[in-house]
Amino acid sequence: MNPTKLFVCALIPLFLPGPAAAQSDAPPPSVTVAPVTLEDLQKKAQFVGRVVADQSVDLQARVEGFLEEVNFTEGGTVAKGDVLFRIEKKKYAASVDSAQAALKSALASAQTDKAALDRQQALFDKGDVPQAVLDTALATYTAGQAAVDEAKADLKIAQIDLDYTEILSPIDGRIGLSAVDAGNLVSSDTGVLATVNSVDPMLVSFYISEPVLLQERRKGRITPGNIKLTTNIKLADGETYASTGKVIFVGDSVSQNTDTIELRASFANPDGVLIPGQFVTVGLAGSEDPKVLTVPRNAVQFDKQGYFVFSVDSDGKTHRQNIEIGTQTATRTQVVSGLSEGDRVVVQGLQKIHDGLVVKAVDSQG
Repeated sequence: MNPTKLFVCALIPLFLPGPAAAQSDAPPPSVTVAPVTLEDLQKKAQFVGRVVADQSVDLQARVEGFLEEVNFTEGGTVAKGDVLFRIEKKKYAASVDSAQAALKSALASAQTDKAALDRQQALFDKGDVPQAVLDTALATYTAGQAAVDEAKADLKIAQIDLDYTEILSPIDGRIGLSAVDAGNLVSSDTGVLATVNSVDPMLVSFYISEPVLLQERRKGRITPGNIKLTTNIKLADGETYASTGKVIFVGDSVSQNTDTIELRASFANPDGVLIPGQFVTVGLAGSEDPKVLTVPRNAVQFDKQGYFVFSVDSDGKTHRQNIEIGTQTATRTQVVSGLSEGDRVVVQGLQKIHDGLVVKAVDSQG
């Protein structure tokens, strides 16, 4: 073999590219990053609630008689003072007339008795009649005054009974079905004729557990003199009701059977969307908790050293950041220490990186 050719062959391996040279030419791996942000991770507790009227009045007859009129549309709105039912009043009007006549008679008798008393008093002062005659006249006059008072009371009772022949709405609201029709005989034993429920505002009744109650008390949202809790509700179709409610009532005892306590929140209801008996989902908000530093939950890893993330600096270099975590939700994790707001952490491509590696960072929202 030619010595020159042998020398050339021996040199060729020295110029072949090695693994290190191939790696240096490879582009940096792409990873997806997301910023560290401030979030409100307060858990909004949800409870099953029922809509109840702020005021609900059962209308009943207080006198007996035949029902002459039913003056409302079932399911419609009524105003305070509207005449809803009218009972036949002839009998009660006659009783008023009779009581008025009795009062006039008693007043006339009392006037006569007073004149007789005055005469006997004058005669007694002159010494013409004994004390017994004056005492008799005084007793007659006193009995006459009592008869006047009794007649006045009878007239009041008769007038009250007459007034009860008209059953009025005591509140503004919506009225339900009528239990009786015109022509029926009604009395105090008939029961509820109809029910009027107030419409605006409406109340939502719901029950919270004892631990939630204690938590809210410790946060100062329920105190003996003030309630700072607010609520929102979702209707049966999943839509959130437009107005926010304010808790106005906290029960005075915890149920021994369920370990829960009743709360009631008041909601404006100008359009009548809320009606008594509806089931709603109640979200208990209250005062806002401070926002905390958070990262996407899929950025957080764990090993023998604890929880950590990979952050990417402005030069594209990755850094392992050991962190301490707090509250977690389905998508976010609170970072108690180890990161600052605005830091970028890797959320995708974690299997391709290690501490100190230069990467191509792609924003997760891009």
